[in-house]
Amino acid sequence: MNSSSLIGAGSHRVSLYYQSVYDTSVAPNSPFGHYVSPLPLITLITHLLLSAFHINFDDVSVHLNDAVPEDPMFQQLWSDIAVMQSTGIKVIGMLGGAAPGTYTCLTPDLFDTYYPVLAGYIKRYKLDGLDLDVEQDTPIDDIVHLIDRLKEDFGDHFIITLAPVASALVEGPNLSGFDYIELEKRVGHKISWYNAQFYSGFGSFFPDDLYLEIVNFGSGIHPNRLVATTFTSPDEGFGFVDLDSVVSSIQDLAFRHDFNFGGIGGWEYFNSLPGGKEQPYLWAQMMSDAMKQIKANQTQLEESRSIQSRIVPRSG
Repeated sequence: MNSSSLIGAGSHRVSLYYQSVYDTSVAPNSPFGHYVSPLPLITLITHLLLSAFHINFDDVSVHLNDAVPEDPMFQQLWSDIAVMQSTGIKVIGMLGGAAPGTYTCLTPDLFDTYYPVLAGYIKRYKLDGLDLDVEQDTPIDDIVHLIDRLKEDFGDHFIITLAPVASALVEGPNLSGFDYIELEKRVGHKISWYNAQFYSGFGSFFPDDLYLEIVNFGSGIHPNRLVATTFTSPDEGFGFVDLDSVVSSIQDLAFRHDFNFGGIGGWEYFNSLPGGKEQPYLWAQMMSDAMKQIKANQTQLEESRSIQSRIVPRSG
């Protein structure tokens, strides 16, 4: 199964957040440090979430981490991303995250000043979508306005995802300051899916009880629209789940929902287990294999049902 077929399926996504473009702990391989190429992920993932874009209040600018996106240090990055997109992988910019300030620049009074700068970079670098990671108290109307404007400017094909902590999807602890259940009611038809954070004390992916609770909470979120984001390494923080347990939950959830499963995400790429910094793509290989197994199980079950339906009971 290649990445484009996974994308077309509308579920079974394998996504990775890519923030550490350069690894400062390893000897340089470029004038800007040790560049961590995303190209080994081709055929293994469906979505690359480029992190993190920040809007800066003081100089009305947008940064990709600590520099403007057109900085020479990102020249190789943009070249590699274009190659990945040519293979069918969707590249989504993550907006916000732990650093505060981005969404403060998108209030009604400031929107027309700061949003055009962000939109300009989306167009310039041909991003396939935005992942809204809101980790500061933000009025729900501001998020609705941003989603509406993105769809208006970039069309229905433009991917919009949100990245709440998992507990926020059952009206539990929440970093965003607004109710995600209310957001889903208002603009859920414009949200492609949720990249829920199952770590840092806001939920775990193993056992998979919280994922099931989210799917069944209130009107529920269809499992095809719920991607479970997990840590790829215990070095990322509290709440790492070993990879065999992640795969176990993937298989269990897919079976429970008639093979509907939104997918698995990882934070982040550069030090992912089991390969670590030398072979970080092996996490994606392992998760891609898990998705292929889901598809194989689905095909096997459908063939078995088809055979059974053709069996004519013998009379008397």
